[in-house]
Amino acid sequence: MSDRECSGADRICHEGRCRFLSEVRAELASEPEPPPTLDAGVAQPDPDPDAGSEAVVPPAPVALGLPMFMGDPRHTGRSPHAGPAQAPTERYGYATSGRVFAGIVVHGDTSYVASLGRSLSAVGPDGSLRWRFSASGRIYATPAVAPSGTVYVASDDGVLVGLRPSGQPAFRVTLGSTLDASLTLGPDGTLYVAGDGVFAVTPEGRVAWQVPSAGHIRSSPALHPDGFLVVGTPDGLVRAIGLDGRPRWESQVGASIEGSAAVGDDGTIYIGNDAGFLIALTPGGGVRWRYETGADIRATPAVTPDGTVIVGSYDRYVYAIRPDGSLRWRVPTSGRVRSSALLDANGRIYVGSQDDSIYCLSPEGELLWQHNIGQDVDATPALGPDGTLFVGADDGRLHALR
Repeated sequence: MSDRECSGADRICHEGRCRFLSEVRAELASEPEPPPTLDAGVAQPDPDPDAGSEAVVPPAPVALGLPMFMGDPRHTGRSPHAGPAQAPTERYGYATSGRVFAGIVVHGDTSYVASLGRSLSAVGPDGSLRWRFSASGRIYATPAVAPSGTVYVASDDGVLVGLRPSGQPAFRVTLGSTLDASLTLGPDGTLYVAGDGVFAVTPEGRVAWQVPSAGHIRSSPALHPDGFLVVGTPDGLVRAIGLDGRPRWESQVGASIEGSAAVGDDGTIYIGNDAGFLIALTPGGGVRWRYETGADIRATPAVTPDGTVIVGSYDRYVYAIRPDGSLRWRVPTSGRVRSSALLDANGRIYVGSQDDSIYCLSPEGELLWQHNIGQDVDATPALGPDGTLFVGADDGRLHALR
């Protein structure tokens, strides 16, 4: 069960049931923070923050701007390219066959846009169609493109397809009943997919391993530099799974998780939940801090090089949270923020809102510009090497802004 089944702005899915948000907040406030659970089934207390019992992970290099959700396997949201600093104009608009919920990905001079109209389109730099693939289901998940040009796309009927650079299918594999979590491509070419469990799939389409799940997962796997995956579940668990498919630990964060985790350079894990909390976890699953916003967090946090976390909330604000969990700034929009933020090479922040606009903010939280698209912007934007900003929206179009 999720917000698709729970109607009303003040109701959320919590522990598999529709609950009023005020009840869930009061319940969480009265409960002690649960410790992480190791795969051996032994509860461990959170480490004493003053004892320094958990070593700080040294900064790990991360390749940026890769053609996948949030631009890299850790989901930092960073791009190596600089986007528009001033109000842009639209270079072109490419019409798809339905709403665009999946993030845009860019590989070379080709932009890939998936739609709920069951299509994936490869679009050239002038807005012309290079090829279009007709999927067997709606595409909520952001696709991923391998260095070889192979394109991986999943649809909500549970089918994962590998496409050759020409758009012709190389393989199809069914992974459960529904796939709507974005795909994560590891450095060795392994594809990590979440749905009715978590799957590792080889570049040829063979399932290497599968970890079952009690409920359907909409959280895209994030790849931690310590060699494990992180996903959130609808029953409020953050799960760590080794790259061999063995469970590492679980941590209960109190409410359903619809978005995905992000991993900072120091190994800290950030994730939001439907009770409106942004939670920071240690690499071992202990809770470092929780920051409360005014409503659900469905976006995936983006993480700057200095550890500032950028995330939008259904309370209509975009937040910047310091590495210690304190508020740096927040900027209002006029709609709920479902879009995850994109960070450019100069630290500028691009994020969509359900007020029909894409926003550009400075690293200090100053509104640099706001561009009205015409309908809700839930998709995560992407940048091309020439600085073109690609935005998908509920109007079913790919907008190229420059």
